[in-house]
Amino acid sequence: MEWALAVVAAAAVFGVLAIGHHAFWSRRLREPIRDDGIVRAGTRDGWQLAVGTRRPRAPERRPPVLLVHGLASNRWALDSGVASVSLAAHLAGDGFRTFSLDLRGHGDSRSGPPGATPWNFDHYVNEDVPAVLEAIRRETGQDRVLWVGHSLGAVAGMVSCQLYPERIAAIVSIAGPMSFDVDGRVARYLRRGALVDGRYNRTLAAMVAPWAGLAHPPAAELAINGRNVDPAVLRRLLANGIENVSGPLFRQLSGWVTQGACRSADGARDYLAGLASCRQPALFLAAPRDHLAPPEVVRSSFERWGGPRTYVEFRRDAGHSADYGHTDLLVGRNAATEVFPVVSAWLQARSDRAGEGGE
Repeated sequence: MEWALAVVAAAAVFGVLAIGHHAFWSRRLREPIRDDGIVRAGTRDGWQLAVGTRRPRAPERRPPVLLVHGLASNRWALDSGVASVSLAAHLAGDGFRTFSLDLRGHGDSRSGPPGATPWNFDHYVNEDVPAVLEAIRRETGQDRVLWVGHSLGAVAGMVSCQLYPERIAAIVSIAGPMSFDVDGRVARYLRRGALVDGRYNRTLAAMVAPWAGLAHPPAAELAINGRNVDPAVLRRLLANGIENVSGPLFRQLSGWVTQGACRSADGARDYLAGLASCRQPALFLAAPRDHLAPPEVVRSSFERWGGPRTYVEFRRDAGHSADYGHTDLLVGRNAATEVFPVVSAWLQARSDRAGEGGE
């Protein structure tokens, strides 16, 4: 009996310490986004999505830019509270009005309407995207946007180019995977049950955040080359930019990876085949140490794209400071001087100064 009481007491003490650790470091590492405010986008199924906006700091360029985060992330990854690694702030400095979306269940869009059910990828493109496009039109009077997406946000952009071609002027796909190696590393992890479904990502990330950068386990390096990120930035990314993953979404994406497919949940629409119908200019960015969207996966989408296209790979032997990974394309030590200018210059070439022929 005594041993059972000791186990219960030890578990209680551990629980209290864990809660205290989580609360202390979540507060200590909190780094809010310093944007110019939040626009709300109401979906047809009752979600009120948060869209952080930045006003241009130079003569305005049009159309505006929509930035969309990836899986298990939020808009912090694209509009970091750390100004030196904020792609949105960089683009605003070059004259763009930016809108950084928190998809449903993420960031400041975390709370859904009463009775909201778990979502999959199709909710993003069928519900969230039309809502944010309308919100941007309401705010700016512009019918079209320049889409910048990272990872799953890039996939959502490529699908949205198919669904709403008149609303998207051009797209930047940063490490966007739409075809998969069924025998690759991620697929093998999924088949072995080595990748959990992500329901506790936020808590786990906050718990390990204080020690970020001290070690680089292989599972973590699927998503980021931690050696290419300043430890202070990595700690804040884990504490502010990580989100849980909906069960239906995880199962849908797992099916994509293990079956080498990219289609709607009901199987009616083949998103990968639809790339050939896209006519928007597209920039594809890839990284050699990216294990979620390796260069051959990004290049596959590039080769299938039906419109004008450009491919850039951020590797050391191409003159960059490091071999980039999946997320350090956004928060890497030199992303602001190596990656962001490539994105901005490409977008500038596909935009107009306000009052000089733009919309």
